[in-house]
Amino acid sequence: MTMDAPVLIVGGGPVGLATALDLGRRGVASIVVERDAGTGIELLAKAGTLNERTMEICRFWGIADAVAECGFPDDVNLDTIYCTALDGLYIGADPRPATSGRTPPDGAVEMLRKCPQFLFDPILAKAAEATGKVNLLYGHRFERMEQDDDGVAIHVTGIATGAARTLRGRYLVACDGAGSRIRRGLDVDFPGRMLSYSVSAMIRAELSDIKFGVRNRYMFIDEKGTWANLTSVDGRTLWRFTLVGNEEKLDPAVHDIGEDIARAFGPDIPAEILRVLPWRRSQCTAARYRVGNVFLAGDAAHTTSPTGGHGLNTGVGDALALGWMLHATLTGQGGPALLDGYEAERRPVAMRNSSISTENFTSWIAAANFSDVLAPGARGDEARERIGAEMSAALQQEWTSTGVGMGYRYEGSPLIVPDGTPEPRDPPEIYRQTARPGHRAPHAWLPDGRSTIDLFGHGYVLLRFDPEANVEALARAAREQGVTLAVIDIADPSIARLYERALVLVRPDAHVCWRGDIAPDDEAARRLIRTVTGF
Repeated sequence: MTMDAPVLIVGGGPVGLATALDLGRRGVASIVVERDAGTGIELLAKAGTLNERTMEICRFWGIADAVAECGFPDDVNLDTIYCTALDGLYIGADPRPATSGRTPPDGAVEMLRKCPQFLFDPILAKAAEATGKVNLLYGHRFERMEQDDDGVAIHVTGIATGAARTLRGRYLVACDGAGSRIRRGLDVDFPGRMLSYSVSAMIRAELSDIKFGVRNRYMFIDEKGTWANLTSVDGRTLWRFTLVGNEEKLDPAVHDIGEDIARAFGPDIPAEILRVLPWRRSQCTAARYRVGNVFLAGDAAHTTSPTGGHGLNTGVGDALALGWMLHATLTGQGGPALLDGYEAERRPVAMRNSSISTENFTSWIAAANFSDVLAPGARGDEARERIGAEMSAALQQEWTSTGVGMGYRYEGSPLIVPDGTPEPRDPPEIYRQTARPGHRAPHAWLPDGRSTIDLFGHGYVLLRFDPEANVEALARAAREQGVTLAVIDIADPSIARLYERALVLVRPDAHVCWRGDIAPDDEAARRLIRTVTGF
């Protein structure tokens, strides 16, 4: 079968573009099929926060500076205010410093950044096109697909012209969203649960004169709990208003969200509604991530309540995983079991992250007894103070979730060689570095100003902390298998203590896949290389 590109990608949102970018930086060509006419053409009421691990991945892709300079002001704090309305009663607050007042948390190279999706997508697209390996086919609708042992064919239609095209590739990555036609066409179950019906509106409003001051987020509370929230999109006048409603409120013909915005804003604060997007808040994970030559990624593979901002960030992790695994397979450096590792590793991470997000959403609506929140006098003051404290305590893991973004591990992966050490705790709020196999390799600064994280990304890396260790058997096994392996000596004792073993083998995604104090002999080295590369 003649291929138009080794990899076809349906869906040109952030996960599709990220997958194309990662592949392009590795020299693998792809075609991205997207219905919309381009990126950044709509003010999407979607993701806006890139966590520390995603920013590390952006660093690898060469776009971390572009994200940091996207335009969200460095001096805007990330505080959350709990209140009954912008002109109403104060309930409590969760202070969070602005970018200018923060540093990366312990163990991280980069720090969390605010970058709305309508700005992030164009950054990804520009970088992907700059690789010279990515064809962004905008304005085309996916129709159907078929596959055989040799590859995949997809049929698409130009929306403006009606012209039909057939594209052929070795692999297909479905990034076509929660309602994925590709997933449904493959008859892959999407089990999970509905959490609520929501409506988001992108609005423009000037809030500099409100009594609570300009904050990053406002949570609106009444006797039934949190009924809406308002989140800054650009750090200036663009906001996302999200209503926690019911199924009837999904239909703009039935429900006018303008009434809810007026309730939250009060009569004296004007707001311009730019776009309204009804949606369903759910927690679902595809039963399979791979069917033959087709892979699911992003929302096509998992849906997550946005409480915590873990959906897009989980999808970026999918993109990195697919990028290095597809590249290794296409270049002969990955065996037949390598691509099976994608589902084995990424599906548990999605289930973990979505469960944490659901816990956060539950805290939104059930963190306290809200019955007296509107009461006058001392009784109301006491209730509001209590509710504010309880909301703040309950939502700490949503506002501070470094462990979610950095601490995921590939426990039980067939591509990881365990060392017998017990799995450490996995707190959502805190990240503790470890070089235990399956975990992200620890960050430490090297004498030349680079991070250890900067050593990884292309090929496997063997970190040697004992200069006497003879690693020729491992190097020879990698050569025989056709696998790229770099041996890097590190003499810093503090970094050696952080990694805990004399030898640590790290994959292209910066996850440790083996470590030990004794270099394996020839046969053990061959087994090790075959295991971690899927042969």
